[in-house]
Amino acid sequence: MKRELIDYPYLEKPVSLYKLDNGHTVIIAYKKGEMANVSSWVKTGSINENDKNNGVSHFLEHLMFKGTHKYKAGEFDRILERKGAIINAATWKDYTFYYVTIEGKYIDLAIKMHSDMMIDPVLPKEEIGPEFDPNGKAPDDKRERYVVIEEIKMGEDNDWGKVYHLTNNLMYEKHPYKRKVIGTADIISRISQEKIMDYYKTFYTPDNISTIVVGEFKDEEEILNKIIENFKFQYNKTAPVIKNEPELIMKVPKYEEKTSETSTGYVMFGFLTDVPKNLKETIALSLLTGILGGSRTSRLNSKLIENVDKPHYNAIDTCYYQFREGNNFFIEANFDPDYKEQVIKEIKEELKGLNKITEDELKRAKKRTLVEFVENAETVSDIAEEIGHYYTVCGDLSYVKQYETTLDEITKEYLEEVASKYLDGDRCAIGVVMPKEEA
Repeated sequence: MKRELIDYPYLEKPVSLYKLDNGHTVIIAYKKGEMANVSSWVKTGSINENDKNNGVSHFLEHLMFKGTHKYKAGEFDRILERKGAIINAATWKDYTFYYVTIEGKYIDLAIKMHSDMMIDPVLPKEEIGPEFDPNGKAPDDKRERYVVIEEIKMGEDNDWGKVYHLTNNLMYEKHPYKRKVIGTADIISRISQEKIMDYYKTFYTPDNISTIVVGEFKDEEEILNKIIENFKFQYNKTAPVIKNEPELIMKVPKYEEKTSETSTGYVMFGFLTDVPKNLKETIALSLLTGILGGSRTSRLNSKLIENVDKPHYNAIDTCYYQFREGNNFFIEANFDPDYKEQVIKEIKEELKGLNKITEDELKRAKKRTLVEFVENAETVSDIAEEIGHYYTVCGDLSYVKQYETTLDEITKEYLEEVASKYLDGDRCAIGVVMPKEEA
């Protein structure tokens, strides 16, 4: 077992990172207060799926709560929620994570039950539910398969979701980031319990899981020993290494338009950028997200909505997603469909305007970014999620201690350089969703 101490901003003590002999990573962070958090991050999501099992990571996330050999379906939630716990999970492209936030005095119980769920899921067939035609009659027994398919259908009816998936698919040639995290109704309606369990055994291995515990602990070694004692992995010891050809910049511009039962238009500009390990560029693009969107005083809102007599935009914003094999930058807008061509032209003009950034814009963006960074050290849940992100997505927890220094180094000239490198309106993916009568 190896131990590494990492100075973590705004915490009283360094964070301990233990690499156990079986490959399991355990991270323990001291945060004074009544609450504690235990979470496990699995390095698998839609990135490890294929065209035959797309959506299995998310489906498995649901099924992990459906009982173990010790606890029947529903007991995990019921026992912990009676102690006031908040329990949840999430699946994304690079990872799936599960967490329990609870009063620190119940941390032993939380570790015991959380570890049992992680290492011994039963995935009972009766909880999965029968196979059925998602386009036909719903089954009488509406189990988890039905629940997930309904979630997929709800997403397909959401116009923001439609324009995102359209744009995301355009951005990539072959990379698995093309796929929807939630999968497709056709696959989820047919995938068997055996295939789901095979996927679990393949990727839920000790070397692929990081368990994080945050709270006010008198004896860190005791917490570590409880993790080691309870996480007795019984299946595969190592996960396969899957190598993908990186796609970090758009080679050619792409445009696609679809119709929907909507009365307004939706557009999304999508840009590929470098990996999150490139910390300086990652922070710079976060700053550019704030300069362009994110507030009423940002460029897009100020110029296209707030200071226009009759704006043809209902909403316009930016977002920036960090993924292990390359980040994504988006501009999204909801608009009057009569102005589609003008909207695309105006957004491209605003992108060109990033060749001139003022010192005041940089100062305000840095202030907002620093506030968000500090806020992520306020609660045990925020700290655990931040640690999970840096270790799982960036691959190195030490990046978090470099954050403020790197943020301070960024100049407006550097921002202009990064914007020129990635945010070219003529070298991106543009997805548009229009009302059927306007198409």
